[in-house]
Amino acid sequence: MPRPADTRPADTPSAPAVPALPPVADQAERLVALGVHELAGLTAEELRAEAARLAADLPGPGHPRGPGHSVEALLVVSSQIVPPSALAPLMRLPVRGGERSGFVVEDMTDVDDFAPVDGIEVPEGPLYLVLSPDRGDDLANWSPEEALPELARRGRSPLLLAEGVHWALQRPASSPTTTAT
Repeated sequence: MPRPADTRPADTPSAPAVPALPPVADQAERLVALGVHELAGLTAEELRAEAARLAADLPGPGHPRGPGHSVEALLVVSSQIVPPSALAPLMRLPVRGGERSGFVVEDMTDVDDFAPVDGIEVPEGPLYLVLSPDRGDDLANWSPEEALPELARRGRSPLLLAEGVHWALQRPASSPTTTAT
C-alpha cells in the first residue's frame, strides 16, 4: 500500500501538542548543517535542489481540506543512501547541563536492516517527503500488533525508523525524551 498523502486523524483534546515541523527548505538547511549531504554523497546544493523539487509538489491553497491549507512534510534521506546508524550520532538528547549525542547500542547490529512492514512502499530517490506525519503519541505503550490495525483504521502507516530519526534531527526538542543524568 502506498504511503497516505494526507490522512492525519482529527486532533483530540488528549493529544499532546507537537510543534510543527519547519518548512522543507529549512529542513534541508538543517541536514546540510549536520553534514547529512556528505553522508549521502551529495553536495549541499544537490540536497537543497532535490528538497526544493519535492516541496514544489506539495499541496497548497487548493488542497481538498480547504483554502489556505498547506500540508506539513518531513524531509527524509533514503535509508538506502544513509542508514539510520550513520544518522544516530547526529541526534541530541537533552541532559542536565547540556546534551548527549545519539547512538545505537552495540548489540543492535541489525538496526540498518529494519525494513517497512509488508505493503509499505518507500518512494524511490535520494530524498522523499512524509506528508502530514504523526508520531502516534496516543499509541504509546501499544504493541505493534495492537497499533497496526488502529493505524490502518485511521488510513495511516507506521513511521519508519529512518523517518523517526529524521523527525528527531529536525525537532529535537519535541522528540519524546527522558532527561538523562
